Amino acid sequence: MVLARHCVHLGALTSRNTCAALDSNLLVSGDAGAYINNYDGRNPLGIQPNGQRSQNYFLLIGDWGRADSPGPCQRAVADHMKAYVARQQQQGKKLLFVASVGDNFYWSGVTPGAWEKSWSSLYGTNDPGSPLHQVPWLSVLGNHDLGNDDPYAACADQMQAPLAMVNGQRYGCQQFNADKNPNRPADTRLYWMPDYNYHYEIPEADLEVIAIDTNQVDIEGFGGDSGGAWKMGSVCGGQGNVESFMQRVNQAGQELLRQRAAQGTAKTVLIMQHYPGQCQKDIFLSALRPGREVNVICAYGHDHTQRCDGSDGNGQCNMILTGGGGGCCAGVISRAGFAAISLSDDGGFVSDVQSGDVVVPDGTCYWRRLTLSDYV
Repeated sequence: MVLARHCVHLGALTSRNTCAALDSNLLVSGDAGAYINNYDGRNPLGIQPNGQRSQNYFLLIGDWGRADSPGPCQRAVADHMKAYVARQQQQGKKLLFVASVGDNFYWSGVTPGAWEKSWSSLYGTNDPGSPLHQVPWLSVLGNHDLGNDDPYAACADQMQAPLAMVNGQRYGCQQFNADKNPNRPADTRLYWMPDYNYHYEIPEADLEVIAIDTNQVDIEGFGGDSGGAWKMGSVCGGQGNVESFMQRVNQAGQELLRQRAAQGTAKTVLIMQHYPGQCQKDIFLSALRPGREVNVICAYGHDHTQRCDGSDGNGQCNMILTGGGGGCCAGVISRAGFAAISLSDDGGFVSDVQSGDVVVPDGTCYWRRLTLSDYV
């Protein structure tokens, strides 16, 4: 497997000779100041779409991984999702992946037991009887993924004994793939997060996903509140180090948008990150090579509801808030569910964000914190 490395030019921080393009997918860097996205973006999971583009679709979900164990709301959304996928299977349609837009594991990052409790057992990724069996999840981090339970995720460069070293760069995030975190359970391979920023190409479906990390906008929100990230401040050596690291990560994400606009060929591109207003689609569009036409979808969460924030010229929602996954919070979930994007034969897409097919019925979803009785 060839490793695609995306090198970031950051003005005075990176010399003109730092990056050398070896081919259209492979870039190398020797500058320790710039964050480097290390990954292979050429369909490494081998996702095989249906030969007819309009028979393929993907799902969007955010803010889903309720702390300690799934509650009634996360479970209701998961059941609704599985029922949706089962109906699509009956029509011969192929689910390519689930795109997760962050806040995957409340309250302050993934724990060893959360992989099973909050993800695989509920959605059935490893269960042959589940409609979601063996479906990849392409994921990005949200503010609740960064905190006491995964403190070095926000300052891997401060880690004396990193989980991994890849091309001279330290890694400390516990949600990252096994090459960056060898401690990840073996049965989580389909939970895909190779780096903070990455792209994923499925050429046979004329589709590309670009995942970028924008958590630098909400450092005060890491771990959810002041108590949720105290350990991070300690191990990282202060908030200044966290801010510096996350800003470099985001700059690498912005450069990735420019690179994929210039190098990509997909007719439909999904840009996903965690926060409303942070898609940075304009960076991508301004860098498109002359003559390239592309349909761009922005997906994000953070606000705990399902909502269309904007549509394209064909009337399809392309600014999608999908934070209704059920992981949080009392009195906040106004519309729980997920979103579905069906591809069309002309290179476009059809989106469903708020219908009864993707949003759970009123009264079936309620959120509550665990009490002592839940553990007895």
